[in-house]
Amino acid sequence: MAASVIASPAQAQTQQQVVTQFNAATISRLLLDVQANWQVEQGANGETIYRAQAGEGLAFALTPRACSAEQGCLGLLMVATFTRSDERSLAEIDEFINQYNNLNANSKAVRAGNEAVVLQSYINSAFGISYANAQAQLLVFGQEIQKMRSELTTFSAQGR
Repeated sequence: MAASVIASPAQAQTQQQVVTQFNAATISRLLLDVQANWQVEQGANGETIYRAQAGEGLAFALTPRACSAEQGCLGLLMVATFTRSDERSLAEIDEFINQYNNLNANSKAVRAGNEAVVLQSYINSAFGISYANAQAQLLVFGQEIQKMRSELTTFSAQGR
């Protein structure tokens, strides 16, 4: 996910705004700014899920959280899922995940059953954050996706 270093006047104005909730307009603006393609789906529990792709095949999902009728959704959960294709043991993948989490404070990795590793991060807009802050957090998550993909590839190759 890459953003232009030079912002247009419209982007500059948008980036000065304060984000107090993650509604459809804010999430769409964030995804447009990182040049993502996305589709909106309803999850099993009725939650809205934005399934997106950006950059070099970076696939991720955004889901508004901490929602109330009075305040809207104050949080945004960012998730990327990596399907495992290695033959490493679960103990080895758990050790890899623990080491990844110890070295990377911007996101958290977890094992989803035996088949996948999930990377997640969360943006909290309670009391308001700048649009630029929300955008930067999404861009950092994109970097974390690339890093996890690279490290999982290396990890899998070492187990062969």
